[in-house]
Amino acid sequence: MRNLRLQFEDECYPVWIGVRCLDEIISSLRELNASSYHLIADRTVGKLHAGILYEQLSAHVFTSLWVVDNGESSKSLETVEYLAHKMVEAHIDRGSVIVAVGGGVVGNLAGLIAALLFRGIRLVHVPTTLIAAADSVISLKQAVNLSLGKNLLGCFHKPTAVLVDLNFLRTLPASQMRSGMYEIIKNALTVATENIPLLESGLKPDANYSDAELMSFVEAGLLAKQKVMKADKCERKEALVFEYGHTVGHAIELAAEGRVPHGEAVGLGMIVAAEVSSRLGRLSDSDRQLHHRLFMRNGLTIRLPAGVTVAAVMALLRMDNKRGYVCARPDQVAMILLDGLGVPAGPVGRPLILVDASLVQSCIEDCLTGIMDIAFEDRGL
Repeated sequence: MRNLRLQFEDECYPVWIGVRCLDEIISSLRELNASSYHLIADRTVGKLHAGILYEQLSAHVFTSLWVVDNGESSKSLETVEYLAHKMVEAHIDRGSVIVAVGGGVVGNLAGLIAALLFRGIRLVHVPTTLIAAADSVISLKQAVNLSLGKNLLGCFHKPTAVLVDLNFLRTLPASQMRSGMYEIIKNALTVATENIPLLESGLKPDANYSDAELMSFVEAGLLAKQKVMKADKCERKEALVFEYGHTVGHAIELAAEGRVPHGEAVGLGMIVAAEVSSRLGRLSDSDRQLHHRLFMRNGLTIRLPAGVTVAAVMALLRMDNKRGYVCARPDQVAMILLDGLGVPAGPVGRPLILVDASLVQSCIEDCLTGIMDIAFEDRGL
């Protein structure tokens, strides 16, 4: 297994990446000498991967497997309270380890529970999606949603380790593989432009990647985040750049009520952010077009999802979790924008720009309701 040791200010933890390395994952977990292990997975991953982890760990020490419903609906305070209650009944203690087996939803859910129980116990990620392995586990942020917006209730809690078996990703549908690639593309556009040639030559709409290709993409995603987070572990300063595309993307994701993968929604959000940047005279036309090329090579349909209205997206934008970083009027939206590839707009220590909501709405309407498609077809993009 390949070992990356990631440093975020004074915090450090290892990420192990391998292929068909289940035995090594079990050994790494057992080396933690936990008083008990508490695995959290959704129903799909519970059947595919978490079950065998449970069987092998429970042969040596008390182990529980807690299964939640698939999707964003499980990422709630109600689920946190329910699982925490059940774990206390099962005699979880300060020497226990919570193991998140799954994607970003399960990782955030497990992370918040680990942070809250006994004011913090050990957390290990075993990601089973590309978006988790290459992006979301590389964060100390743990959060759940409110009906008003994503990630509004949370805290910071460092994982003890991240254990990645790329073979787990082989059970993902192509849509989920593409979802993860959008976050890797985001990292390249914002802070790691050296990875753009890799993406331009390597992206596949069918998302059918070799082990070597997956390894290169995962490492690219992790190391890109490390570049900025090494000086901003709480992602409140320079690392806010990783919210690129998330302002509109989160709103689309919530409006779609679970029908759209997170990465796809963020991809649409980046299309809008690039258009806003362009209309403000910040981003060149060639850089804006690069956004479209990369996302289309990753299979993105550049349209609002069926059933999602511009009005619904605009209403949800007002509850974005970045509000309060800068003083905004009710008719303004705080956004991450780019002055160029790898060049975030705004102050170095807080790359946020206030944008008139009317401009954001116009860009959503023009980019995601079909109007822009004709212009790009005419130019052969």
